[in-house]
Amino acid sequence: LLLMMVAAILGTISANAQFKVGDIYNQGNLRGLVVDVDASGKHGLILSLKECDKDWLADKSLEMETNAFFEDDGMKNMEAIAKYVSENNLSWEKFPLFAWARSLGEGWYIPSRGELNTIWKNLNGGNLDFNKKGCKLWKAYDKVVEKAGGDSFFCSNASTMGFKMLAGMISSTEAEGGKVYTINTEKGKNLVNHPMGAPNVKIQEYQLKKDAHRSEGDALGMKRVLHFDARAVHKF
Repeated sequence: LLLMMVAAILGTISANAQFKVGDIYNQGNLRGLVVDVDASGKHGLILSLKECDKDWLADKSLEMETNAFFEDDGMKNMEAIAKYVSENNLSWEKFPLFAWARSLGEGWYIPSRGELNTIWKNLNGGNLDFNKKGCKLWKAYDKVVEKAGGDSFFCSNASTMGFKMLAGMISSTEAEGGKVYTINTEKGKNLVNHPMGAPNVKIQEYQLKKDAHRSEGDALGMKRVLHFDARAVHKF
């Protein structure tokens, strides 16, 4: 009886829990970083703690369009791809990124173009200006994610000269010409930024080939490489 009472109390607490952006959501079998909430604080969106570097589309010879053009809800894109897979007698292995999201469990999906923009705005303090304030927020959320056993939001490569930069994220929304929408940071033609922050850096959309995870630009005669990964989301 005592155990039943404790379980009932804990269930009530869970049902009344309120969340804010940056919290770790850990209810039932769902665990992730809260990246969007409604006015009640009880419903929103969580981001997977782990990232994925699998391709959107596995077959590099194909630039297939799957009708995953939805910008408001990545679950609709997931359903569009599921329909494409079924109608064309394919396997999910053709779409490794989406297969990974499915492997996380029911309800997980790759965010749409619009959801990705909302996520980055929220983690950046409500806007797309990557200034010192935004940088501090990203670093703070990064610590929360890593403390919870997740992967860092930052990466580094030879072109960053040892500094870290935000890894871009890939959406589930298709663009034209065999590309998909992604998001990352850019200051003019200088594609490198790091946790120290810099003025006038903007968070912007990019279009990336479905089998790519890097975008290169030539700034001041030096190659600057943007790195893109992906994370899944789940509604709560």
